[in-house]
Amino acid sequence: MQKRIIFSPVTRLSGLLSIEVFLDRNRVVDANVSSTMFRGFEWIMRNRNITDAVYLTQRVCGICSLAHGAVAGYLVDAIYDNDINENAQYLRNIMLGADFLQNHIRHFYLFSIPDFVKMPERPPFLGQNLADARLNERDNEALVRHYFDSIKASQESHQILSLFGGKAPHQHSFVHGGVSVPVTSDNVNQALALIQSIKEFIISRMIPDTQLISRTYNDYYNIGVTPGRLLSFGLFKFGLKNQNNLWPAGVLEDGDLLGPKLELISEDISHSWFVKGDDGNAYEEQIKPNPYKPGAYTWVKSVKYDGKSFQGGPLARMILLGRYRGGTSTMDRIYARSLEAFYISQLMEEWLYKLKPGPAPINQKTEPVVTEAAAITDAMKGPLLHRTQIENEQIEKYNIITPTMWNFSPKDDSGQLGPAEDALIGTVIPKPNMLFAVLGRIVRSFDPCLSCATHVIDCSGNVIGELKI
Repeated sequence: MQKRIIFSPVTRLSGLLSIEVFLDRNRVVDANVSSTMFRGFEWIMRNRNITDAVYLTQRVCGICSLAHGAVAGYLVDAIYDNDINENAQYLRNIMLGADFLQNHIRHFYLFSIPDFVKMPERPPFLGQNLADARLNERDNEALVRHYFDSIKASQESHQILSLFGGKAPHQHSFVHGGVSVPVTSDNVNQALALIQSIKEFIISRMIPDTQLISRTYNDYYNIGVTPGRLLSFGLFKFGLKNQNNLWPAGVLEDGDLLGPKLELISEDISHSWFVKGDDGNAYEEQIKPNPYKPGAYTWVKSVKYDGKSFQGGPLARMILLGRYRGGTSTMDRIYARSLEAFYISQLMEEWLYKLKPGPAPINQKTEPVVTEAAAITDAMKGPLLHRTQIENEQIEKYNIITPTMWNFSPKDDSGQLGPAEDALIGTVIPKPNMLFAVLGRIVRSFDPCLSCATHVIDCSGNVIGELKI
């Protein structure tokens, strides 16, 4: 007889996440991951000037705000056919890299470490449920110290972003046409000192700590495994028209690597709290909310590439780059994130040395050349897409497909699982008191941000627009 377990809320992540699992004895045989957050961003976007998109979409998330600002910047660049000079590209990527680092450092230490390390018996750690503590006392104490050290390293990452972006999160200078702040020797030197401090932290603590956790909990290389389908939209754009990704885009399936095609992306609402309207457009169909819909369990749609679910994030990027040769397990996702932090810190230091002091590297054109555009990049947690339609420079439609939508897709109409659900099914729970520890480790390894299944209704209950992450 199957046993139904509800794990809700799942803590130490962004947004509201609930997990429903069904156990046959001690094995997970089915799982539903559910976002219960219902918000509204498309209403904010509609009828705004398209240039506002860079600022407004950053408010989707406080953790990865610049990723939204960046892809919105690329989108508006395409609409106005802006030319982006080299200094602007370096500055843009330095800021984006800094936002990646604060996320990765914060996620490993503040979100993940309490899954593996016994924290001190004082607030905010009172009542920690760690039924599977394996570290010896000396190593455990070291990781606790590094937990608190990580707060400074994450803060330093935001300081770099603030130096060039004015503030963090939700910076102000990465806009269409370039970057609106001048490059000064003082800012460059301050940023160099900060990135060298962050890089030292990553090399001396974060990477060794990740290696220690991966050795001590090496069974998690066989837990939370997903099918080997990986997707990245590429990262760190260069070129006059943002046409070149330093880290390439790619779709990896069964060892075959292809470039992504946006027309192969589809959405499914079979198990989402929505019913279809009359518009057949896959991305912008008019749908109505129905929280009582039979068989539905989340506000997130299921997103597929060529009819299949794909996992995104640091693991996908590191494998596509040839920097990581592991599998697709819980520990692989954790390890790849720390590894990516190291490589990004290296790149940021190189880019800072290449910056040339001078006026703000920005050249904004004033007349749109197209009325529809799409832009893609990778965010901290995986692939990110923004698409818009405008009229007289005003937004008519604005849609977002974000990383958590890929990784936390519900089942589609054929019962195909999203990556997080797939990772949970088949998991063996060694002891009853380890249930939530095991499930939490698997789910948090995806770096979930459920602030994102975003929709809006009017006072009559009609859907006006939707933005999904």
